[in-house]
This record gives sequence, C-alpha cells and structure tokens, in this order.
Amino acid sequence: MIHYRSIQRFIGTTISFAVLTLFAYGTTLWARSISPFPQDAVKIEDLRGNNYQSYYFYVTGSLTGSIWGTDVYTDDSDLATAAVHAGVLRPGEKGIVKVTILPGQSEYTGSTKNGVTSYGYDAFDGSYSVSPDDGGDNPPIPVPTNFDLEDFEDYPGNVYHFIVTGDVDAGTVWGTNVYTSDSPLSKAAIHAGLLTDGRQATVRVIIVPGQDHYIGTFRNGVQSEDYDAWGGSYMVTDYYGTTSLIPYPGGPENPLPDPGDLESYEDFLGGAYYFTVTGDVDGEIFGTGVYTSDSDLSTAAVHAGILSPGETGTVKVTILPGQSSYQGSTAHGITSRSYGEWDSSYRVEAPDGELGDIPVIKGTGFALYSVGTNFQYRIETTQKATKYDALGLPAGLSIDRVNGIISGVPELTGRFPVELRATNSAGTSATTLVLRSDGLVNQTNCLLDWAEANFPDVLGPGGADTFFFRGFALRFYPSSNLYLGSYLNRHLFAYSPQITHGMIMDLGPIDPFLDVSNCK
Repeated sequence: MIHYRSIQRFIGTTISFAVLTLFAYGTTLWARSISPFPQDAVKIEDLRGNNYQSYYFYVTGSLTGSIWGTDVYTDDSDLATAAVHAGVLRPGEKGIVKVTILPGQSEYTGSTKNGVTSYGYDAFDGSYSVSPDDGGDNPPIPVPTNFDLEDFEDYPGNVYHFIVTGDVDAGTVWGTNVYTSDSPLSKAAIHAGLLTDGRQATVRVIIVPGQDHYIGTFRNGVQSEDYDAWGGSYMVTDYYGTTSLIPYPGGPENPLPDPGDLESYEDFLGGAYYFTVTGDVDGEIFGTGVYTSDSDLSTAAVHAGILSPGETGTVKVTILPGQSSYQGSTAHGITSRSYGEWDSSYRVEAPDGELGDIPVIKGTGFALYSVGTNFQYRIETTQKATKYDALGLPAGLSIDRVNGIISGVPELTGRFPVELRATNSAGTSATTLVLRSDGLVNQTNCLLDWAEANFPDVLGPGGADTFFFRGFALRFYPSSNLYLGSYLNRHLFAYSPQITHGMIMDLGPIDPFLDVSNCK
C-alpha cells in the first residue's frame, strides 16, 4: 500500500488520488531476482514453523496426489493437487504458485473442488495455503537435506539463496567455480572462498548446465577433484554476487601443481601452461632447451636455469611438437640425456603471463542488461577459438558455443560474475564478465533526477551522486537531511533522522513513480 501522506511530505506529488489508488491496487509482476523452487526440490514440511512466510514453486497441476483440507492444507499434502483443488492451476498446466506457510490447525475440512476431492483430518502440526503467483522472490532457506543440488539441475540460470554452514568434511567436491550438482554446497562454498569451516552464512547459488569436464584445484584448504561429463552444475557466490571467481587453472594467476612430466598435455600443441614446481636434481630429462614430454619437469626447470634445487616457484611450459632428436648437456648442475625421435616436447621458461596459442579473451569484462529486453554480447579473442562458453548466466540468456554470442531476454535482476571460456586445440583460457541489470542504476537515477527537478525545495541541492549499499540505490539531500532511493528497484524508500524519526519509510512500489516520471 502506498503511503499517500508520506509521498506528499517527501516528494510533494500532485498525482490525483484516483491514479494513486489505481497504482496501489493494480496487479503488477515485478522482475524477480530469486527464482521459484522446482516442484519436488523443497518439501513444504521442511518449511514448517516459518508461519506467514511465502515461497514460490514451479508446479504442474495434478489430480492424483493426496491432500487434506480446503483452502488451508496439511503441509504433507501434495502441492500439485492442492493447486488444482484451490483453482490456481488446471490439471497438466505448468505455472508458478505462491505457497504461504501457516500454523497447524485443529481440524481440516475435506471438499470436492475443480475435480479434486480432498480429505478431512483432525489436528496437524503444519499447514499451507496456495495462491496465484504475484512475482515475489523466495527468501533464503537452509541447504537441502541431501547437501547437494541435483534436484535443481533442470533449471539452468535460476538463482537461489541458501543458509549454509561450512563443512570441510562434507564429502567430495568436483570442479572449480563451476561444481557438479552433487558436490556438497557446504564444502564448495569454502573452496570458493565464501565460508570457513563451521561458519554459517547465506550464499547465492546459480544453476549452471552440465559440463563436459570439471577441473579440480586446491583452494582455501579444500581440494576439489577433476571429473568428466555430468548432467548438472552450479556456481556459488556471496549474497549479492560480488565474489571474484577463481582464475582459470593453469593460467599465470592460478598455476597447477607439478604434473611430473608433460605427457598428458601432448595434444595441446602451442599452448602455454603454468605450474608450481619445486626444483629437483634427481629426475630424468632428455634434451636441452626443448625436452621430451616424458622428462621430469622439476629437473628440467633446474637444468633450464629457471629454479634452483629446492626452490619452489612458478614456471611456464609451452607444448611443442615432437623432435627428430634431442641433444643432452650439462647445465646448472644437471646433466640431461640425448635421445632420438620422440612424439612430443616442451619448453620451460620463467613466467611472463603469455598463453602461447591459447585464445585470450578481450574486452572490459562488464556489461549491463535490462530484464525483459533483448541482450547480446559477443566474446572476442586474440585468435580464433573453436568453442566458447559462458558459465553462470542468469535465466533467459544462453551462449552459442560456436560463435561466442551470448543472447536472449534476461528474466532476473542482479549482478552475475560469469566465467567466459574460449578454447582451441592449444587449450582454454577464461576471464570474468560481470553482468548487471541496469534497472537499479539507470531507472533509479532517472527517477531521482525527475524528482529533483520537480521538487527542488525538498530534494536539494540536486545532482548528487547515487551510492549503493546492500541493494539500496540512494541519494542524500542536505536541505531536508533526507535519503531517497530504491531497494532492488522494487520499492521507493525514504529516510530522515528528523522526519521519519530514524525509521526507513517504505513509500510503495517503484513502478508507479517510474510511470509518472517516464523513467520506466
């Protein structure tokens, strides 16, 4: 409900009462920032006790489930059937429904409605009601009881908030930045740098399509593992999506551990990879400058003069074709051996940040989008890539993996650190593209500019910078000691120590003001 006197006090608006009433009671679906839950991913019974809190679910209407009650149902009643009984969905119809958690009732009355017969029941400890979607966001919930996210994997691009306690002993985690859907969230959040063992916090999860391969790394005291193809994935960030992604493994910012030799890399000709190595004098090596792929890297690094024996550091390795012969020599206390023809080779050098023939992604790493508006972004590289990827895109966006074009109509507001990848025969490089919905910035700025121009006595002096704090976009007006702005681009808020007595005052949904100011 819009507070009319508050509006007059803070903005001095002259909008007619009739128009305000229309705005106040009109039905509008606001752009979501948090997605509805898949129908079977979260049990309503597990939400018992969160009385009068609402949750949103994807549901397909059904006639076959058992339900108890009318309008108010026991919380073990089948949601898909209750939605039909309540008249919110038809049988077989897919849609989003709003579920409100209610206290247990002393009695539940059965009835026949919309082709569904519900049962009566005596006292039960938990209840819920089901109503049409009104566009709201789901609140944070505890991490699913199975500690992984396999039940969410059919909804790539969806976003959820989970209350998680870090647990280094939770089980095996597969991947880096992008984790298999069966990786325990309580441990993946530690690997991603969001939690420590035993610490609880709310984290944001973005559902990601299944990948062909997952790369393991050691980060923040957690070793994640490699894995091949898996059907679903997720990424995890802090509540507002501001977490920096882990640099791609094998690049200069995130060297891989010593592989021993380079035989497993022999198919990546021309690629330059970075490893953390401790110089060693005891390994067997063949060649000078260019070494056979089965030569011990820690010893080759000493022979090449990059590391001293026992010294730990980063080395750059470039994968080369096989040679017809390799000449041995003695250098830096190491004697390498000669050899004839071998099918692959490598060169070891000091790190210089270059990736050889691996395509490097160009660009500023930042893009704005508008919910409900066509969006397009092309990944550009220093040399041709044969495959592209963009991991962590919000719902509504996808990537053409052949031409590297991200496109679609975004459905969620927010800030998304997306891992861009470009691959050719030499290997893969990655960088972060930060996608951010522009509504919070551009629409709020437009509205505040309009308000300043129309009500300078209250909102002055004009032209102040907009600043951001935990979802608020605000400006401060010294003439009235007033803060005015929006929260997540949904509601207009005002704050003044004197006028609002230190309380944040909700002036109502922002859309009516955007309409009046032509900022929508």
